[in-house]
Amino acid sequence: MGVFTILNKNNHKNGSYLKELLFLFYSQRVQQSGHLIIKNNKNKRLKNIILLLAFSLLMLQLVAQPKTVNILGIVKDTAIKNIETKYLADANLLKWESKKLSVVNREFRTSLHLPFGTKMVIASGERVFSQSYIYSDVKIQIDSAGKVHILGSSLQDEYENEFLPFFRSNEKVYDSLMAFYRKFNGDFPKIVNDSVQLLREKWAYQRDNLLGEYIKLHPDSYIALWDIYYFVSIPASYKYFDLDKLLNSFSIQMQDGVFIKGLRGKITESNRMQAGQILPQDFFKGYEQMHNKIRNNCEYYLIDYWYSHCGPCIAGFPRLKEIYNRFHTRGFDIVSISIDQQNDELDYITAIKKHDLIWNHIWDKGGVVATKFNINSFPTYILLDKNDRIINNAIRVNELEEFLKERL
Repeated sequence: MGVFTILNKNNHKNGSYLKELLFLFYSQRVQQSGHLIIKNNKNKRLKNIILLLAFSLLMLQLVAQPKTVNILGIVKDTAIKNIETKYLADANLLKWESKKLSVVNREFRTSLHLPFGTKMVIASGERVFSQSYIYSDVKIQIDSAGKVHILGSSLQDEYENEFLPFFRSNEKVYDSLMAFYRKFNGDFPKIVNDSVQLLREKWAYQRDNLLGEYIKLHPDSYIALWDIYYFVSIPASYKYFDLDKLLNSFSIQMQDGVFIKGLRGKITESNRMQAGQILPQDFFKGYEQMHNKIRNNCEYYLIDYWYSHCGPCIAGFPRLKEIYNRFHTRGFDIVSISIDQQNDELDYITAIKKHDLIWNHIWDKGGVVATKFNINSFPTYILLDKNDRIINNAIRVNELEEFLKERL
């Protein structure tokens, strides 16, 4: 037989499929197994194909293994006694890990296990020094002015020398957009709202185009992937980006890697939370009674994602209270979902009492559910109707008020 099939899905786990291929390559006997038949191992072409497949599978397995990266830090500011690093430690893009490191004789050391080239945040207390990109042993220098220098990282070199210059024009548009956000704290009056929307669209569409061009030049770029990760983490931005096209522009090796597979998984979950979709049934798992009560007594309700140490979240409570008091009897309700950690329980309870938040509350400890549904910015306000249809997955407070004025 000149035709053979190599596809036994049951053998893919734990490398058994790879072992089977290697065994068949070196065997001089005819092997038969439900899904795999090879009848003449003297055929050189057949041998080469099997060897190539086996080698490819081996490489994929090696790529999927976490890589140990050693870090030596040198701190010139003697007032800094501790350093905290935060990085993505999970190939499924679900778990960020933090490490608190003591600075001894102006040095700190650590080792990280990374599933792929990663972005790491370096901080000390409330002071955030930088976001750095690493996937190899590096030396990190923090000078007396607080500037971080990453030595030995090809990813950081790409970010500083190629990525940032390539997107400089787009960053200028972003700076103009952020000026509006700072001035109005994100709650834009009608007179400027259209201008802000046009500027937002200009920045996002331009970013999408530039990302496509950059990936063509750098098809193996983790830096570009991290930029896409940022937009994947903001579901409201999906309408501006052709995420599938961008991800398909990377090299085959990158597309087969865990990072892009994880991004595709996050996009799938996020699509369940887009405007027009019905809220996933498992969203209120464990709080079904509260959920049913809300739906049975309102026309519209708001999901408010927050946490006790989130300044913008706390700053938004007075307006939410005004809207709740004005429209609750007409058919509007709120459920606030906190992502506070277990050790912030007292702060969580205190915040609810201090700000007199009399509506419904859920504690999503550590943001497990929020992470599952790709909710990463806070506060996030999601407006739904009584049938759980998502009307707006990132509504602003002034937009919420205008919507309720028109309908209640």
